[in-house]
Amino acid sequence: MNKKLMPFILIFTLLLFKGCSGPTGPEGPSGPTGPTGPKGDPGDANIGVTFDLEGVNFTAANQYTFGLTFDDADVNVLESDAVLVYIHWNDQKVGNETLAAWRLLPQTAIVDQGILMYNFDRTLKDFSVFLEGNFNLANLASDWTQNQTFRVIVIPSDFATRKSGGIDYTDYNAVKKLMNIDESKIRKIKVKK
Repeated sequence: MNKKLMPFILIFTLLLFKGCSGPTGPEGPSGPTGPTGPKGDPGDANIGVTFDLEGVNFTAANQYTFGLTFDDADVNVLESDAVLVYIHWNDQKVGNETLAAWRLLPQTAIVDQGILMYNFDRTLKDFSVFLEGNFNLANLASDWTQNQTFRVIVIPSDFATRKSGGIDYTDYNAVKKLMNIDESKIRKIKVKK
């Protein structure tokens, strides 16, 4: 084949393939936009729930127990989820700030009458916070029984397994960081007296 003819054949071939692709590319013009698909799983965007219970009172009338269903708290909890309950345990002065100190239940205190424990249990549908002691709880000072605040954190088990590693759940600040909890957005549930 003639060497002078080769460049012309090459140019002709390139123009031929370019001409086949058309002005909008080899795919052709874009069609109309299709319908929006169904909403998907939010994934880690909604990885748990945190809420505060404010004004909890323990009395002989309620057998030193406060209970709440997850439905009443407007929380969806699976049987496999971890439910952590913290008690507001005074405030601490750190520099120029006063910060709430939180302790994971169960929590034990030595009081004048003996040993007092704040404890909790949960079922698939509810949870209870209650007092236990080695003395008659009716003799307990009101500082220990009246107007208590609890913070409840629900952690989906798959998230806890995937993300928490060796986290110490007794360290509220570590849990707050893990769950990316914005304390200014925590829902407050005022307990009816």
